[in-house]
Amino acid sequence: MNKVGIMIEILALIIALALIPTPTVLADVPGESEEPVPPEVADNAEDWPLPNKDYESTRATFNSAISSENVSDLKVAWSFPIPGMGAYGAAASNPIIVGDAVYFQDLRCNVFALDLETGELRWSKIYNLHDVVGPNGPAVGWGRVFVAKDLYNVTALDAETGEEIWSTRLSDVSTTGIDIQPLVYDGLVYVSTVPGTGDVFYAPGGIGVIYALDAETGEIVWSFSTVDSPDLWGHPEVNSGGGCWYPPSIDLETGVIFWGTGNPAPFPGTEEWPSGTSRPGPNLYTDSILALDHATGDMVWFRQVLPHDLFDHDFQISPILAELDLEGTTQKLVFGAGKMGKVYAFNQSSGEVLWSTVVGEYDETAQLDALPNGTTRIYPGVLGGVETPMAYSDGILYVPVVNLFTDWTPTSVDTSTLDFENGTGELVAIDAATGKILWIRPLDTMALGGATVINDLVFTAEYDGTIHGFKAGSGEEVFEYRAPAGINGWPAVAEETIVWPAGVGADPSLFALRRGATTESGSDLHDDIGAMDDAENATLIEPTEEIAPGPISSEQAVFAEAAAGDWTPDGVVAEGEYSKNLSLSGGRYVLHWKNDAENLYMALEARTEGFVAIGFEPSQGMKDADMVMGWATKREATVLDLYSTGIYGPHPPDEELGGTDDILKFGGAEFDGWTVIEFKRRMNTGDEFDQPLKPGQTVDIIWSISGTDSLDIRHNARGKSRLSF
Repeated sequence: MNKVGIMIEILALIIALALIPTPTVLADVPGESEEPVPPEVADNAEDWPLPNKDYESTRATFNSAISSENVSDLKVAWSFPIPGMGAYGAAASNPIIVGDAVYFQDLRCNVFALDLETGELRWSKIYNLHDVVGPNGPAVGWGRVFVAKDLYNVTALDAETGEEIWSTRLSDVSTTGIDIQPLVYDGLVYVSTVPGTGDVFYAPGGIGVIYALDAETGEIVWSFSTVDSPDLWGHPEVNSGGGCWYPPSIDLETGVIFWGTGNPAPFPGTEEWPSGTSRPGPNLYTDSILALDHATGDMVWFRQVLPHDLFDHDFQISPILAELDLEGTTQKLVFGAGKMGKVYAFNQSSGEVLWSTVVGEYDETAQLDALPNGTTRIYPGVLGGVETPMAYSDGILYVPVVNLFTDWTPTSVDTSTLDFENGTGELVAIDAATGKILWIRPLDTMALGGATVINDLVFTAEYDGTIHGFKAGSGEEVFEYRAPAGINGWPAVAEETIVWPAGVGADPSLFALRRGATTESGSDLHDDIGAMDDAENATLIEPTEEIAPGPISSEQAVFAEAAAGDWTPDGVVAEGEYSKNLSLSGGRYVLHWKNDAENLYMALEARTEGFVAIGFEPSQGMKDADMVMGWATKREATVLDLYSTGIYGPHPPDEELGGTDDILKFGGAEFDGWTVIEFKRRMNTGDEFDQPLKPGQTVDIIWSISGTDSLDIRHNARGKSRLSF
């Protein structure tokens, strides 16, 4: 072939190659790249690609345009209603921001991918589990989103579609589950179990275990038990403990991964084994910091900070890694904290304790290894100390603190004195080199929003939903915003946007604060948010004009068995049928009732086509409320006898808990946008899941209205009040 022919063939080959479609380049899957950091993390390091921003868990960003000079320009850019309400609200974790996408998981394990700019939903994966308490959340890497999809399984979802790729079960023990946001590195997904599921925590035999899973297949690569005694210090029929609640941190130079561990149990003890005598000794590796080889799980070192913990004082917060000049020598440090109310600095190589500092209200009795007879009040309590993540920047640690006591005996905790509403908070700034406190800012309610540094600002949030921005150096407050719900989650930051979950209350949402957004600064995200609190100002009123849902024909009314006398559960509130009523939420919800020594007759009347509910005598939030919930159609009514097992539910039927259905007669109707539910029950049913009621008694109540008949969809209005029998 001559040169011309050769050139023609070469040219034809070039043209043919040019016409071959170029495949879309996706994120490297584990095993196809030698880089240990996932491309989503490496390529979007200026966003918020990890639970605590970076592998050092600093929770500090300097890539944002937000500063003390312009923080007043923050306004609401968008909000996304969170559908999954669990026992501790709807959100107790950190969103992940990768490029233009936000990934988030609520407290029913539902997973969402949102557009960062608009908040529009791209996809969702709905699991709708009731028993998760968090802090859960997603991890993103290698084109996948990794979550605990329920109490026992870790799952990989396709980051573009939300479809499941694999799922791995970590626990076959019904009372040991997963409540942690994963971390991804070097082809592995790091998670941990804890000895608890839902309302069942520290049941005998539960051991928390750390796992590293293959990100591509879900196979377990290694595991590490956070309890050094396979027989749980001699009494597996009584004891439990360990596990990790928050993601670890990784030193990328050494490959060492650092974990903070939970407490031993029972706490403080049992009648047979007071003051933890069923678990003699220090109970390793509880209340410790662990340094492990990230690839093998082999221990490098550990340091226990509270031997033989009696008070549920986990050392659970994600450790923070930093490098500091100490007396002329550069040292790598690791900082840890937890519910015991102390912050520690360790040498990163040896685990040597360099300093420890008490934060918040603290009593030395918290160090007791045996309790005296009687009741002992201890600060911090089971829900006190450092509950949510710290932040670090420029040689300063920022520590959110909860001040809340607990009353103890050698064998029990007095839950009657445990009240979230009595808790207060602080944000404490500490010199990371010395442990010296630089400044403290007191907060009116519990500090459960973590700490987050943005340039020269540090943010935190309170349980009541108040977000604060302080100057990082001085603690001077320069920003305050009241979220649409209470807060026990912490934010992610990218460029000019802060994405923050507010999950405590009737209107939970994930919302974005952004410089220059169109919403008025400080305005509510929901126009009718005030409906939540209307019942606070409600008063008992004598029967005047009955608020009825309008004329209902006999064909539309729903009848149960007719009651004796003038009370009939037909879904119609007739004149004289009840002796008292109480108007709530501006007349949207009206209670009608009468009683004698034996029986209570009640109607729940609301402007809704969904369910209505009432709960008697909750102890805290919704917990322990004796609840009745019902809804109606034109053909039938449903009325349920329920009991609230948690502060935010769930509310299973009494029968599921071993009690009885004590609704004697009921009926209801739905017409013209109103629902009426009527029921009869005994004042004192004798059921342990019902509150005993007495004539002449004034009781606390909670109430709610929903837009649907589904118990899986959150209610859209609720409140609390009082009524008298």
